[in-house]
Amino acid sequence: MDSLLLDLRFAVRSLRRRPTFAAIAITTIALSIGAATSIYSVVDGVLFRSLPYHDARLVAVWQTDPERKKNAILAVNWDRAPLDYTDFMTWRAKQTSFAAVGVWSGFGAIVPGAQGPEQLTGTRVSPGLLEMLGARPVLGRTFLPGEDVVDGPHVTMLSYETWVARYGTRNNVVGSFVRFDDVPYEIIGILPRGFTLERGKPGAPYWIPAGQQDGDVGHHNRSFHAIGRVKQGVTLEQASTETQQLLNANDPSLNRGVRITDFVRDETRDVRAPLLILLGAVGLLMLIACVNVATLLLGEAATRDIEMSARVALGATRLRIVRQLLTESLLLSVVGAIIGAVLAWWGTKAIVALAPPKIPGILAAAVDWRVLSVTLAIATVTGVLFGLAPALTLAEAGPAMLLRSGQSVRGRGALQRAMIATELALSVMLLVGATLLSRSLQKLSAVDPGFRADHLLAVRLSFANPWRALVERSATARDTVRLRTFYDDALVKLGALPGVVSATAASNVPFTGGSSSSPYLLVGEGDAERKAHKHEVQQRVIAANYFATMGIPLVAGRAFTASDRSDATPVAIISETAARRDFPNESAIGKRVNYQGVWRTIVGIVSDVKFSRLSAADQPSIYTPISQRVSVLDIVVRTKGDPAAMTAALREVVHAAGPTIAITGVEVVETLIHRSFGEERFRTALIALFGVIAAILSAVGMYGVTARAVARRTREVGIRVALGATTSSVVRMIVRGTLAGVTTGILIGTATAIVVSRVLAPYLYGVTTRDPLAYAGTLGLLTGVAVMASWLPARRAGRVEPAVVLRGD
Repeated sequence: MDSLLLDLRFAVRSLRRRPTFAAIAITTIALSIGAATSIYSVVDGVLFRSLPYHDARLVAVWQTDPERKKNAILAVNWDRAPLDYTDFMTWRAKQTSFAAVGVWSGFGAIVPGAQGPEQLTGTRVSPGLLEMLGARPVLGRTFLPGEDVVDGPHVTMLSYETWVARYGTRNNVVGSFVRFDDVPYEIIGILPRGFTLERGKPGAPYWIPAGQQDGDVGHHNRSFHAIGRVKQGVTLEQASTETQQLLNANDPSLNRGVRITDFVRDETRDVRAPLLILLGAVGLLMLIACVNVATLLLGEAATRDIEMSARVALGATRLRIVRQLLTESLLLSVVGAIIGAVLAWWGTKAIVALAPPKIPGILAAAVDWRVLSVTLAIATVTGVLFGLAPALTLAEAGPAMLLRSGQSVRGRGALQRAMIATELALSVMLLVGATLLSRSLQKLSAVDPGFRADHLLAVRLSFANPWRALVERSATARDTVRLRTFYDDALVKLGALPGVVSATAASNVPFTGGSSSSPYLLVGEGDAERKAHKHEVQQRVIAANYFATMGIPLVAGRAFTASDRSDATPVAIISETAARRDFPNESAIGKRVNYQGVWRTIVGIVSDVKFSRLSAADQPSIYTPISQRVSVLDIVVRTKGDPAAMTAALREVVHAAGPTIAITGVEVVETLIHRSFGEERFRTALIALFGVIAAILSAVGMYGVTARAVARRTREVGIRVALGATTSSVVRMIVRGTLAGVTTGILIGTATAIVVSRVLAPYLYGVTTRDPLAYAGTLGLLTGVAVMASWLPARRAGRVEPAVVLRGD
């Protein structure tokens, strides 16, 4: 123990005598460990951390439809189809593979607010689901079996946070009432603190029993997410076989498959690969840092030959010297790890703030004792790794080294060049990936969405019953007239506002998150084509002036006019992609399609529009006028100036036109588009940051190696100059020696990058993994860095005065 403390004190004194080296080494370690710990904290929080409730053998249950996989519009969710509640009840009653099963879905309701009606978003759950997840109410009870029936008892549970914020933790809240859509619901219980079904996101404020709405019964409301706990001894294959039989029992003709998978793995399947790529990228950065510090230590070793020889002459053993030098490297790594832990704490917060919120569990990611223990382990391992090579090299020094002052141990220069080559090879891999993603992001952000996104404001609306029944086509004629009157009145008043160019309305406004599709039939087609979704299209109901307001070009035919009344010939407008697919050899204008049970005449063709992602392929679409197909629409306004400045005025007009209508969001469309590729921007920013750090570390490493090499060759350079060598020839000689290792590293790194970059292929847009500009840019950058890092010390060496060197010798 005493000898260990002695080694530690000596290490501190030694590093204090070399403050520049110590600062560079500690900064390198701190940056790499801080970056690695931050990324690991996020990956741990999203992929590895346990669920906030009892999760033993907890699985997600989805239905699959392989036929959908063949359709470009439906393929995105072909293996993630939610359940119908009637099918769920059959499954729940007869299944034997699960200890418990349950489903949940969202619901919306209108409640009074301080500034007018507000939309409340809650969760509907089947009785027993909360118990399956181990959620014991703080007060009251959960939902009982039999409450999940149409027109069942109107009861609700509060989240713990809602109980605290709105009811002040009053115990007598149980038994009181809250009104949803002006219908009273009795509060029967309080959920535990922080309970949620979506990891990392706040739980819904209100919870009600599922199965109580008319739309829950039958086979037209597949909107329920299923969760189950598999019994011990039952395999997922056995559970899948039984579940598929039971879910298809009510309608065997559907013949849908079933996918059962670990709940966390299913929840994170869309982000697992990208996060692991980030983890791999930061792993490369960590390796680069290790090699860099090892290279710096090896360079420092050149100045300590005499010191180590003197210690050997005084009786120090090789093991003693190795232990002393490893103590120094471990001290560097521990100090760097402490600073890195602080950087990681800030870095994790920054990553969470920048990350797209839809990443499950991202908001809960944090540096905790588990992550800190990993950081300590990394620091210990890296301290040994980057200190081992110089320690073994210096341990070979003997008393004879005292007689060879100014010379280095043979082979050290070759080892340093090998390390520089390794560092550059790793840097090439990281920088190529960063450049590919950056070019992809650049091309993606330049994609034309198909409409003029500037100065557009989207106003999302929510309607209380009876208007909400329009979505289910069960409203009365009077309600239909009221809805159309509301839009006519609101759009006229909005269009008259100062600063507003025009106003319109549409269902599922692009980039607001809504999506809806349906097939239509051509003349002569029937049920076979309908079931095969042969002519699946994105569907939109629009108000007057929609295409002009959005800036969507009309390619052929005409837009909807006032003559397209409810009693006129049903009409439709389709997109260019739909026209090319369904009428490849003739004009679509004047053709008829059977859409939603009504034969409609195509009167126009418009340009394709991106609806949710700029990277998505153009999808066939159909537009129908609200005058002929009533629906709940959102409002779109084009302004002269900043659209966000019109928010307050728009709210006033909408509330005046529809006092019972809630505005659920007012968003600038350009912001929505920018947000749509947030994942790509997040991923690219982090890997690009790692690439920049890698380039800086490589430059520091090459500069250090060249500077030490020049220092060792000062006498040689002086003799060369004395014999007539020019400054430029000396500089070329030194730079050429450094670039030999650089060239090797770049060539190896390029070859490896060509292979490894294939993992990025699914995340690139408009570029390939062998994009020549990405490789040329990376090679040009690193070559420039290498030349500059070796040229600076070489230039100083070329200016050496021969007489001064020879007198010193």
